[in-house]
Amino acid sequence: MWYEEVVCQLNREEEYTRQQIYDVLVKEKPEMSFNSFKWIISEMVAKGIICRKQRGKYVLQNGSVAKKYVYRPQLNEQLREISEKIESKFPFVNFVCFESVQLNEFLNHLIGKNTFFVLVEKDAIDFVFRYLQEETDWNILLKPSDKEWDAYCTGDNIVMLNLISEAPKCVDEYHSMCIEQMLVDIVAEKSFKNLYSKSELQGVYNLADKSYLIDYTRLLRYARRRGKADEVKKYIGGYAGAYTG
Repeated sequence: MWYEEVVCQLNREEEYTRQQIYDVLVKEKPEMSFNSFKWIISEMVAKGIICRKQRGKYVLQNGSVAKKYVYRPQLNEQLREISEKIESKFPFVNFVCFESVQLNEFLNHLIGKNTFFVLVEKDAIDFVFRYLQEETDWNILLKPSDKEWDAYCTGDNIVMLNLISEAPKCVDEYHSMCIEQMLVDIVAEKSFKNLYSKSELQGVYNLADKSYLIDYTRLLRYARRRGKADEVKKYIGGYAGAYTG
């Protein structure tokens, strides 16, 4: 793409604001609208051509981020179907889909029984819950307590939880969970804590940072929203400094 060629000629040792990148691109293509630019910059971030260093500032892939990838989880076909049902019935509802085995690439002790999680905005979760009860044959648990989890969650379940407002988004058609939300929710969400040993958390963060592009500004903003910023910072260690300054 023409815009990739232009941006890749920028200095890899410097950081650039959105406005600076826009000015460079519009000089090449004066007819480009700002709406087109917003799509272009999102596309370049998704491809890993540029990386958010902090809010509104970007760097080209270089050094420590050069071999990292954008996290794109591959959802189970059944969870995709569930996502499509919700999207079709509730097109304006915010929700996120996650399956427990997505954590296996980060864990030493692998999860055997897969559990589907659907996180839905608070005001709509009851409606989505009743709809899925009627439209699927799945065993669905709504915000289960620890006792309910132990008694009924044996794998091959859908667990529905509240989606915290201002959760970071993964822009794809199946409402996947982005890596920033996943890293915070494995610390903050009580139902997720049933999936793994807490002793593995540091390893999860280490491997995630080694493998994927992570927007730590966005991650920490969400961690603060969930009241877990101090705990999350312990696992991040020095990683965030390389991105957030």
